[in-house]
Amino acid sequence: MSRRLKVINVVLIAVWCLVLLANSSQAGDQKQLDELLSKIAVYELGHDLGPLNKITDLIRDTQSDPELQKPIEKSFLALLKSDATLQGKQFICKNLSLIGTAESVPTLAEMLIQTETSDMARYALERIPALEADNALLEGLSKTSGKVKIGIINSLGQRGNSGSVEALSKLIYDSDSAIAEAAVAALGKIACSSAAEVLAEAKDKTTGELQLLVFDSYLRCGDNFARQGEKTKACEIYNQLYEAGKPSIIRITSLRGMVFASAENIEKIIADALKENDPQIQAAAIYLIRDIPGAKMTEAAVVELRNLPVTGQVQLLAALSDRGESEALTATVNAAKNGEELVRIAALKAIAGIGNETNVEFLAETAATTKGVEREAARESLYSLRGTQVDKTILASMEMSGPEVKVELIRSLGQRNATSGVEALLGTASDPDGNVRLESIKALREIAGSEHISKLVDLLVSTKETAELKEAEKTIVAVAHKSGSENAAATAVLAKLPSVNEINVRGSLLQVLGKLGDNQALGVLRGALGDSNSEIQIAAIHGLSDWPTAEPAADLLQIARSPSDELSRALALRGFVGLLELESKRSAEETLKMYQEAMKLAANEGEKKMVLSGIANVETAAAIEMAAEYLSDDALQQEAAVAAVKIGQAIYANSPKETKAVLEKVLQTSKDEALRVQAQEVLKKIEELAKQTKN
Repeated sequence: MSRRLKVINVVLIAVWCLVLLANSSQAGDQKQLDELLSKIAVYELGHDLGPLNKITDLIRDTQSDPELQKPIEKSFLALLKSDATLQGKQFICKNLSLIGTAESVPTLAEMLIQTETSDMARYALERIPALEADNALLEGLSKTSGKVKIGIINSLGQRGNSGSVEALSKLIYDSDSAIAEAAVAALGKIACSSAAEVLAEAKDKTTGELQLLVFDSYLRCGDNFARQGEKTKACEIYNQLYEAGKPSIIRITSLRGMVFASAENIEKIIADALKENDPQIQAAAIYLIRDIPGAKMTEAAVVELRNLPVTGQVQLLAALSDRGESEALTATVNAAKNGEELVRIAALKAIAGIGNETNVEFLAETAATTKGVEREAARESLYSLRGTQVDKTILASMEMSGPEVKVELIRSLGQRNATSGVEALLGTASDPDGNVRLESIKALREIAGSEHISKLVDLLVSTKETAELKEAEKTIVAVAHKSGSENAAATAVLAKLPSVNEINVRGSLLQVLGKLGDNQALGVLRGALGDSNSEIQIAAIHGLSDWPTAEPAADLLQIARSPSDELSRALALRGFVGLLELESKRSAEETLKMYQEAMKLAANEGEKKMVLSGIANVETAAAIEMAAEYLSDDALQQEAAVAAVKIGQAIYANSPKETKAVLEKVLQTSKDEALRVQAQEVLKKIEELAKQTKN
């Protein structure tokens, strides 16, 4: 044998071996598939899902190779022809919907007309991309009735095959209303030209619920034409369904369709809708205005504004504001001046979206001369006006306005955070009118910065009225805190203090120092406690009470202990208790001792209640026992019980015995049901802890 023949023989033998191996592998795969299907054939709900999951994996793994799926499909069809369980067949139909071909259709067609298997067969047929599936469904129409027939109709609609229109058209007038409705719905899903022709005829021949469904399906045809770019055909349908006398919901949907399918006359379509007497149509048209671009739409809407009822005007003004186009401004301002109250309010709000600096004076005057919601609407729009010239216009208008309007303009600078107005407000803070001065000081709180601290202190010193002094105090402190310039503010106040003789102004400066909390001021406040003037002493007590740390607590306690006048004693005690609530390096035991001292100094029920409220923050067994001492006092029982429960919630795990004893007493004495429930919850937790400890 030649070498060449030997090579050929070797190759042939190798190929034959590969064929044998392939056949052997396929035989093995088929055997495995048959084993899985034998289990699926007897599958019932609740059985092992393993075989089903393996089939699902097999379908997924072979989805890219139709040739591999052919033997699987044949095996599936064999199972469907057997006496397998309904659950097993249902699972197979679900998978045939993924891999089924025309070969599956005859078997599924037989199942389609059987009540028990129709739904599962339809599920597969709906998704098989073969003309044979359409034909099977159409043939099934004439062989079924009732729910099975309705299901087939639904499937034809889902497939969207125009070839089924003729068969479905005959069912619109079926004596079974459910079948008629299903046919109409299916035609709406198919939504082709022939379906549209059938529905156009049916809309005038049907009545009641069926007619409403015909309208809806006919609209679907119009929407489908619009999506496909056939705008003329779409508008023909929308126009027919928009006719007077049609249900409002159909007309509204048709109106929307006309607007977005029409290339021209959109403004006229909307304007005509606004002229109708149907509030629902008007509202729908107004809603659409927001989405239609261009000044022409705004101009067309403005023309109809005054002709609308109050509700329509309010809605349209909101829509115009959302559009934000200046073409609507004149009409909006006119509505704000001359409309009904609700219209005026809506127009004032709308100016925020479309207004500019030319509306500043009008809004300020309106805010100054109206009340309630109308005033607030004018103010909010003044605060919200956009544009680089608005703040400048406000400042310019302040110089020419009377006190009432000036107050509104000043307030707007603060609300707008118009920092360019600080110098002007420092000037108006000395205005002859008290309201102007007061509002200027308040507005400075919002827009002044650290660089203005010195001038703000000068402003306080020059102030005489008590209300203005209090606002000036708040402004200095607020500006210092927000800009982190407490030290600079304290320095400015301390520099001014020696030269101030007016008692009320000196008192204000001292209180400012306390709220600033800068260490350089603490000695000054302590020194002021010994001032010969009682008003200065009181101001110093206030300043120390407002200190941001507990450092002055001992100073206040000393005053509370001393036989001074009753006002100083009471203020010092209140300030002392307030400082105890601040963070400190004291232990809880030390803090409790200080509360005990305060309780001894408390001269009346109000002061004792104040101390009990503070004790509630001390989380120790001794604190809850102190609160318990007052549970039998009718005047203090409520505050004592609240304190006891709050402490108990914090310490029950570490002090269960003490907590339990006190909370049981709370249950005996308190009539506050909510408080009793909280106490019981803590006691229940203590019991659970005890059980866990035993175990």
